[in-house]
Amino acid sequence: MSIKRILTVSLTIMLLAGLLFVVGCEEDEPTVTVGSKEFTEQLVLGQIALYALEDAGIPVEDETNLGGTVIAREALERGDINMYWEYTGTALVEFMGADVITDPEEAYDTISEWDLEENDLVWLEKTPFNNTYTIMMRQEDAEEMDIYTLSDLAEAINEGREAPEPGEWTFATDHEYEARDDGLDEVQRHYGFEFDDYEVMDLGITYGALNDGSHATAMGFATDARIAEFNLINLEDDQEFHPVYNCSPVVRQDILDEYPEIEDILNPIALALTPEVMSSLNMKVDMEDMTPSEVAEEWLREEGFIE
Repeated sequence: MSIKRILTVSLTIMLLAGLLFVVGCEEDEPTVTVGSKEFTEQLVLGQIALYALEDAGIPVEDETNLGGTVIAREALERGDINMYWEYTGTALVEFMGADVITDPEEAYDTISEWDLEENDLVWLEKTPFNNTYTIMMRQEDAEEMDIYTLSDLAEAINEGREAPEPGEWTFATDHEYEARDDGLDEVQRHYGFEFDDYEVMDLGITYGALNDGSHATAMGFATDARIAEFNLINLEDDQEFHPVYNCSPVVRQDILDEYPEIEDILNPIALALTPEVMSSLNMKVDMEDMTPSEVAEEWLREEGFIE
């Protein structure tokens, strides 16, 4: 064999070896794909996870804003994403098919044990904030009519008391709350009343529909900043119908096996997300026109979670 031929073969072998080394390195460092649902709080939480993991040197991919609960969960179970933030009450009712649990610790322990055993999904630390569903009225209407609880609302409707603007007991809801087992139909059945009418609209529009007087009541989420901004009031769920909705990063076991440090990265962050903090972060997106990415990065830097 000629020297030229030997050099060519040697170079080829070296190039192939280099390629195999690169491929091997890529296989040794799988990407953590982070998903989320489509509303403000979920978008912020997704960006928080992305920034925190990336800052720790973990390769990440952004698949946030997937859609509703079912879409995000199915993506996680298939492995299309490796993690997203989920709410304890949602998972208990929608995935596990359990009865409503109103104690935060019991709800977390129940769903985390079940999901690990049945689905190899790990629930990391839960947040102090509980973003439960809420039924709202305009504060001035609630005070004028002495309605502060869902039982008060049921009594007013059943007595035939005149509704505030628009003059009927109308309810603004999003698509998911209308369809959920712990949503519109069941809350009416549980409290023993029925709205005169309801309208299904895109997520987030319910606050404006209540604020502008086109509906007498509306559903929302307890940590949404628009409640205070629009002078709305959350009616107390005095019979504890709605499940608790503390939030946790839910991670596939296989990706935790690759990056066990994810737990140490995200647990302190989850514990720092109090109701006041989460409401403030939501407000910066909904009221101050910051992007979820900007809000997440700013907060993580301010709190010292990333450099």
